[in-house]
Amino acid sequence: MEKSLTTAADLSTEKLQQFLSIANVGQNLPEGKRKQFIEIAQAYQLNPFKREIYCVGYGAQTSIITGYEVYIKRAERSGKLNGWGVEIKGALPDMTAVITIYRKDWDRPFIHTVYFEEAAQYTKDGGLNSVWKKQPKFMLRKVAIAQGFRLCFSDELGGMPYTS
Repeated sequence: MEKSLTTAADLSTEKLQQFLSIANVGQNLPEGKRKQFIEIAQAYQLNPFKREIYCVGYGAQTSIITGYEVYIKRAERSGKLNGWGVEIKGALPDMTAVITIYRKDWDRPFIHTVYFEEAAQYTKDGGLNSVWKKQPKFMLRKVAIAQGFRLCFSDELGGMPYTS
């Protein structure tokens, strides 16, 4: 049995190409996006087999996305994280997600608010896309986590691709 992909050294171009083929995104992926996906995965040590990085097509557009759990894991690894939480407030369309992050090296918590109307994704005809329609609170929470941790841990997470 082949050993599992666990270290940065295992993120070879060949292994990442293999992932793109296995995940059925490689066949329609433009060569430039394929190279970008591989470069980003290697530069930030993001493992697609562990769902840390995705390549997702939205019609003719392709996006490279970091899994939101990566932000939490990387903040924990920094040794500076001292707790966090997300609170959903209000109802659609005025719903917000407020993330509070505590750092061991800061006297006050970091607080960031994400507004549904600014974060939600819509289809070409103006309706909410299917995931945002089905799980608006979960999606807003994910955006708050990604934005909050990127802002609060900018040295550790700066430059990493965004979540969808």
